[in-house]
Amino acid sequence: MSKRLVQDVAAARHSGGVTPIRANGSREAAGPAPDALKATLWDALRERIGSERHAVWFGDVPQVEILPAADGGMVAVLSVGDGRTHEWLRKMFKADIEAAVRQVCGSNATVDWLAAPADAAPLAPPAVSATSPEHAGQPSRTSRRSAPRPEAPPSSVRPASGPALPTRPAPRLETFVVGPVNRMAHAAIELAATRPGEMSPLVLHGPTGTGKTHLLEGICHRFRTLHPRAAAVYLSAEQFTTTFLQSLHGTGLPGFRRTCRSADLLAIDDLQFFIGKKATIVELQQTIDVLQRQGRQLVFACDREPESLVDLGQDLLVRLRGGMTARVLPPDEDVRRGIVESIAARRGIAVPTDVVQFVASRMTRHSRELAGAVNRLEATSHMLGLPITLAMAEEALADLVRASARSVRLADIERAVCAAFGIAAGTLQSAQRGKKVNHPRMLAMFLARKHTPAPLTEIGSYFGRRSHSTVISAQKAVDEWVAKQSRIVLADATWDVADAIRRVEESLRAG
Repeated sequence: MSKRLVQDVAAARHSGGVTPIRANGSREAAGPAPDALKATLWDALRERIGSERHAVWFGDVPQVEILPAADGGMVAVLSVGDGRTHEWLRKMFKADIEAAVRQVCGSNATVDWLAAPADAAPLAPPAVSATSPEHAGQPSRTSRRSAPRPEAPPSSVRPASGPALPTRPAPRLETFVVGPVNRMAHAAIELAATRPGEMSPLVLHGPTGTGKTHLLEGICHRFRTLHPRAAAVYLSAEQFTTTFLQSLHGTGLPGFRRTCRSADLLAIDDLQFFIGKKATIVELQQTIDVLQRQGRQLVFACDREPESLVDLGQDLLVRLRGGMTARVLPPDEDVRRGIVESIAARRGIAVPTDVVQFVASRMTRHSRELAGAVNRLEATSHMLGLPITLAMAEEALADLVRASARSVRLADIERAVCAAFGIAAGTLQSAQRGKKVNHPRMLAMFLARKHTPAPLTEIGSYFGRRSHSTVISAQKAVDEWVAKQSRIVLADATWDVADAIRRVEESLRAG
């Protein structure tokens, strides 16, 4: 980039607008560059690299100025970091950004990369959530640890001065509907937010759609409210893995580690995603060790009890056992009713009490199903121009009710047992023997008798070509375990039989 162009961009920033340049090099007055064009540019980039990568590596929009070029085209001037950070982002995203600029500004448009001045204010860490503008702002460290914040990682960028793109509101703990099925988990989250480090790591576990992500994003918001000078970072396991691997293959590993290991609160969702990713597991273990030594708060969520995540390795499981685990069960009817009322209130929708009761009693699997039902009711009411009534709800939600109340199949039983205890798919249908396989298979046969109309011969044939007498024996054995409150071997762990049955049935309800 020419020195004159740098000066023009600086002048434009100082004045709040853009100074176009004539072909002869002189400047003429002009209004500011249209914010809509900038927003369109970053929409195009997001489409090219994906929302996840855009959120992880860019967070918010970096500084960009769009200027007329001497040849009659346009030039997009990007200011993305300084030094190594600038060069790293340029190397990784040069082709994608240039393609997005040509798409938005014309085929002859060009890109100039302008490193931020060395004396500019430090760049903020990357957005702690890909879904909320609240998460993009990273406060400074807590006053009890007055060490200066380390240099920003390559994934950090300077936010743009243009309007923020619309995103969904961040979940708050205040909007979480509490009941017997989740009271312990909610209380643990509240305690971790007010007294960080005393209960670390905190692990929430339960099937999908029970509110684990809501609690993780909620604690980040509450933590920043209670500790304004503290940094809270929320990542899904997929984001952590992708960011780590891209940093490992580039030059951004030190920056990635500084981002995670300088956080006062680190929340990671979907812990089971790390299974089979040995290098990432080692990185996570080291991150946990660093944060634990400094008395920071760690919060994790996963779809099963940590004891069932044996493929994560004993080293990581030992670290998880050192804190607290809290189960989040599928919502009961009272909680489902509260969820429907909460969604309707936030959206400003008038939903009568009998309709709330209808939805809560029919949509029984998970909270996302309830949200979908409210969406359907709102759209139907808007389309017909009529208020929501019970008759309208029964007709509009008929197909959703049928899907929620679908019958359980043998394949559902097998999938639920395998998912609940970390058993490889197909194991229960194999000829393998031994307690690690026999006990889960017997439990699956027992649940098949309880939850499906399948005859004995069909159940025996499905689970490894066993005879009907084998199914009868399995049912009697499990009945005896329940009566005696026995502990049984399932895969690589020992379980209380009542807890094992409840776990599989929760998975079945969640679909």
